[in-house]
Amino acid sequence: MLPAAASVRAVASFRMGASSRADLARGGQGRQTPAVRSADASPQITLRIVHYRGYRFAVPADWPVVDDNAGGCVRFDEHAVYLGAPSSDQFCPSWLIGTTESMLIEPGPAKAALSSREDPVARQIVAHAPGIKITATFDTDPGLIDRILAGAKLPAPTIDAPTLEGSARPASDQAAHMHYPMARPPLPAAVTSYIGLGFDSCSAPSSRYMHVWRRRSPYRAVGIYIGGADRACAQPNLGRRWVRRQAEDGWRFMPLYAGPQAAFGELGHPGRQGRSAAIDAVVAARRLGFGPHTPLYYDMEAYRPRARLLALRFLSAWTRTVHRLGYRSGVYSSSDSGIVDLARQYRNRHYAMPDIIFDALWNGSRSTRDRNVRLRQWSRHRRIHQFRGNVTRTFGGDRLNIDVDFLNVRVGAATLTSQQTPAVTQPDGTVLAFYVRNDKQLWLARQPSRHGWAKPVATGATAYSNPSAVWTGARTAVFYKDRAGYLRVSYYRADGKLASRRRLTMMGILGSSPRAVSSTGGVIDVFWRGSVDDHLWHGQFTPGSGWNGPQGLGGDLATPPSAVTSSPGFTAVFWKGTNGCLWVMSRGISGKWAPPRNLGMARVGGTPQATSQPNGSIEVYWSGFRNPFLWEAFFNSRRHWQGPRDLGGDLGSAPLAVSAAGAVRVLWRDRKGQLEYTEHRAGDGWNVLSWSGPTSGHHMISAAPFAAVGGGGKRVPVFWHGKRGALWTAVLDGPRLTHPVRLT
Repeated sequence: MLPAAASVRAVASFRMGASSRADLARGGQGRQTPAVRSADASPQITLRIVHYRGYRFAVPADWPVVDDNAGGCVRFDEHAVYLGAPSSDQFCPSWLIGTTESMLIEPGPAKAALSSREDPVARQIVAHAPGIKITATFDTDPGLIDRILAGAKLPAPTIDAPTLEGSARPASDQAAHMHYPMARPPLPAAVTSYIGLGFDSCSAPSSRYMHVWRRRSPYRAVGIYIGGADRACAQPNLGRRWVRRQAEDGWRFMPLYAGPQAAFGELGHPGRQGRSAAIDAVVAARRLGFGPHTPLYYDMEAYRPRARLLALRFLSAWTRTVHRLGYRSGVYSSSDSGIVDLARQYRNRHYAMPDIIFDALWNGSRSTRDRNVRLRQWSRHRRIHQFRGNVTRTFGGDRLNIDVDFLNVRVGAATLTSQQTPAVTQPDGTVLAFYVRNDKQLWLARQPSRHGWAKPVATGATAYSNPSAVWTGARTAVFYKDRAGYLRVSYYRADGKLASRRRLTMMGILGSSPRAVSSTGGVIDVFWRGSVDDHLWHGQFTPGSGWNGPQGLGGDLATPPSAVTSSPGFTAVFWKGTNGCLWVMSRGISGKWAPPRNLGMARVGGTPQATSQPNGSIEVYWSGFRNPFLWEAFFNSRRHWQGPRDLGGDLGSAPLAVSAAGAVRVLWRDRKGQLEYTEHRAGDGWNVLSWSGPTSGHHMISAAPFAAVGGGGKRVPVFWHGKRGALWTAVLDGPRLTHPVRLT
């Protein structure tokens, strides 16, 4: 990123060429870069011949040729030809931004097919030929790159602008799928949440550097340039595998996109350019594995006041498009230009405001305070402050030139259904509860936010298993087994109206009720016991890719599975094994499933039920083996198991565990048919329980209760079937249960 003052000084001569911008950033006066003529004037350019791996390239004679890039910096803001693969540990100035006509030629696969593609939004051409790969950038003269490629007998580039067609909407159920291994889910948006120090550099450091800095430096978040027409540095390390590896190592991210700059006079059509940049950024984010709701930060360097309206129009179009595509919007800019301009328009609905600001104010203050931003603007963990820039830091012998940041960012998980449930509380407070009557008909009970219950309605579906519902961010999906044993899913809009139904025959015949959870970004995981074996099976829905599965995960199940998710990106599935013990299988942020594991919690009497906490801890409950007691095991955020613990009680059904407002509530039907429950505070260790004892007689229930998960509040709607199958509901408000209401 350019120092704020330097990029303002560069405005007066923004068409000098990228190398002049770099000179100005270093405090010099700049030099006029000779403009490269268009095709009709090309004979006036003096050329030189460069040979590389059997290919002959005719390039302008005044372009430097850098052979063997080891230890240097491949930068696209200056005219140059770079030969050889870039070093994985480049030492690049942190302030670089902008591109001009430049070319990197490096080794490629020996049998690569001839191809050449131009991305006009990123102003980049990528060509492949046997033995080589070419990455070229351009500013105003892509024709020059065309002529260099033609001189090497490589094909002319085809225009390949980024598009999200076909990936912006769910694929059909009949889409192709893999049986094993299954594609890893995208990274949760929580990998961009952090409060503390971070850094950003022009080129993503190698994994070796990142590992050393994670152990030796005070930084825990890293800014990475995922794309953009003015991304000045080569990115030999940055890819899906690199991002996933750093996330596993505990790094958090600030994904930056360096597109057209107001300071360089590049905003000729700000609305259209803002939309195109947003689409390109989302494509790049998906390619790197970042899932929906991830904040993407537009890098708008400091600009002069006369460019204010163009910048605001561009950033507004960026934000609206990023939101439409399911991601969060962030903006990086100088405090005295982009940030103050946005702050002045914060309440003006004419411009869309970003969700998070990334404020460049090099005052050395490790906070997010800025006199240009009012206290309530971008409050509640929606700010980043770049408080120092262009500094060199060394940790463990590994040196980088960086900008230093203080983050105060928390990305919520409003779309999370963290545990299996037949009922969900949507973010607006609306409750949808699904249940099956004796005639196998699936029914829906709905309570609009802050209103009474509507009369339950038959959904028209026939269910041969208990339903499992999840909130996906836009709709509620309910899963159940049909008469033939296949997995069915019905989608309901936020108002409770049926949107669509699908039969997922690809998953085969289910041997138990399906159990579903959803994660931030709309990923749905469904689990069941096999029909011809006792193994755990898995199906996965990913936005943009559709359904994937089935995936056999192994194990030997004696009960249906119980699934939970916790932040960030952790999913665990529990069951009673055929040996009578408690088993678990988990998937972390790596996206890989660990082998089934016997937790050694003694023998389990019934189906285990699990619940989870935002800090990553998990509680599991079950009825005792040959005793009616409630038992608990605890998985803390440090990934250690504790237990088992005998909680007493008198269980006549499987326990129901649900988390809300930092407390765990466990409910069950006792052996007298009454509803009984207890609660304790959630944390990283055992806590004292608070017992309610049995409820009064009119709470007689015929089966295990269930609850509505989600909503984020402390009030938990609870449901149970009473005499003759009637459905009742009450609300757990803290330790108290409200007066019950009969729904049917």
